[in-house]
Amino acid sequence: MKRSLMLLLAAATMFVACTTADGPKVKILAHRGNASTGSEFTTDENTLEALRRAQEIGVAGCEFDVHLTADGELVIHHDNKIAEGLTCQGSTLDEIRAHRLPFGHQIPTLREWLMQAKQTPELQQLLELKADKAGRDAELIAKCLEVIRELDMMEQMYMLSFKTDVLDEVLRQEPAMRVVLNSSSLHHSLTPAEVKARGYHAVSYNINVILNHTEWIDEFRQNGIETFLWMVNTPYLYNLAGELGFTWVTTDFYDAITK
Repeated sequence: MKRSLMLLLAAATMFVACTTADGPKVKILAHRGNASTGSEFTTDENTLEALRRAQEIGVAGCEFDVHLTADGELVIHHDNKIAEGLTCQGSTLDEIRAHRLPFGHQIPTLREWLMQAKQTPELQQLLELKADKAGRDAELIAKCLEVIRELDMMEQMYMLSFKTDVLDEVLRQEPAMRVVLNSSSLHHSLTPAEVKARGYHAVSYNINVILNHTEWIDEFRQNGIETFLWMVNTPYLYNLAGELGFTWVTTDFYDAITK
């Protein structure tokens, strides 16, 4: 498996090397907002500051992560664990809001994030639903949808999950929501036909998954399914994604891949 991937990457390198700098470009998704300058992290990810930076540089989209707190509120943070003795899903909103991240920022609520995001409606928002350890996925989805509808932001939103049952529940509660299947497993990634059959709008596949199934890229496109490639943190991978026909790339380092 590793040998086949290496051979494919080598062939793709030769192909990209023969193309011009004016070759196809894909849309850029800022991973957890834009928290970096160059190839260094210079602010806290998943914060309003990271979102504002993404808005300022004009990327096409911004990804962020949502948890349901112990008292039923919605907060933006990647891991469930925030600090020793403090978790998103096991702590209250007040406890979480009292914490400060390494660069001094506060963990935002979903409402705060979306109110800031609404200022740039052209910037698409990918909301990753974090698996709930207490089995409250349906409640998490319902609460997120409530805020999105209240702020009239359906057209700006996608919902993302690694779990098909979560995405199926999103579509049950809101058939108009664009949902994205995330996967980092070569053996548990759905084929284009399976994705289409489930009514999903897009897939977000790790590079190790999709480069072993490059034939899927055209199949996804032919079926009207958007494709996100992650993680893309070098100019080479950014250009490769364009040549292979991906719709989006997900990056931590906008400055680094666009130079």
